[in-house]
Amino acid sequence: MKNNEVLRVENLSKFYGNRAAVQGLNFCVHQGEIFGFLGANGAGKSTTMKVITGLARQTNGKVFIDGQNLAKDFRGCIAKVGAMIETPQFYPYLTGYQNLKFYARLYKNVTKGKILEIANLVGLRGRIHDKVKTYSLGMKQRLGIAQALLNDPKLLVLDEPTNGLDANGIREIKMFLTKIAKTKGVAIMISSHILSIMESLCDTICIIENGRLTEMRTLDEIKKACNKFGSHYVRTDKPNYAGMLIQEKFGVKVGVTKSKVLFNSNAKQLAEIIVYLTKNNVPIYGAGEVDYSLEDAYLDIIGTSADVG
Repeated sequence: MKNNEVLRVENLSKFYGNRAAVQGLNFCVHQGEIFGFLGANGAGKSTTMKVITGLARQTNGKVFIDGQNLAKDFRGCIAKVGAMIETPQFYPYLTGYQNLKFYARLYKNVTKGKILEIANLVGLRGRIHDKVKTYSLGMKQRLGIAQALLNDPKLLVLDEPTNGLDANGIREIKMFLTKIAKTKGVAIMISSHILSIMESLCDTICIIENGRLTEMRTLDEIKKACNKFGSHYVRTDKPNYAGMLIQEKFGVKVGVTKSKVLFNSNAKQLAEIIVYLTKNNVPIYGAGEVDYSLEDAYLDIIGTSADVG
């Protein structure tokens, strides 16, 4: 294990019959790092998270948690993991506190004070003694994260943790995830279909497509890589053809991604390019100055047809 590695995935594959859900994944998550896991619906995100948390068994490859092989020391590894995969399930006629107390029995030395401290951390202090059947979806999400934190995990795995949360709830979740990563050194692996959340939260972005790793860099590296070709862009489903037309007509160097053509121009020339492409039956879905967000970078890497999920 390299210094500060909490999770290492080596050549991970998972097959369901002849269908490959995940193929040859390699990545690692370090202490104090918030690792964003992105991909379209069906790309293999949840499958990967289930393997890491012991809810599914890999077909090939290895998973190491805090330097230990998950397959060889399952109990020791899982004791260091907190997770919320898909929709959290609780006993509706018990209170939030009673549910957490029930799950706390799985671990050693989880006191009443610790449970209340975690409830406060996730924003449930005023409702922790209410029955879960009265909770909103967002409150159940908070309770799910609280459950994942009961054992002071070294690795926290969260699948869509902001589902059902309003803007204030999302802000609070982001704040305490950042806090536990940076002050307690927890390694956090998180997926979300809301790319603006991932952009403001994550240190590293990992993108998978059809079960294979497509991109893994820091957020800044991804945005810089996509931003290197020019000052303006047009977005189209015919980027190669559009790029050829722009080069031939306007004599400018272009960069082509899966969804955009990038080039250096001014506003007047950009308008002329749009008109010219439209006359040549190239549909334009967007155009403007280059100011890359994670969503822009994601669409360039995956393509415009991807359904982020």
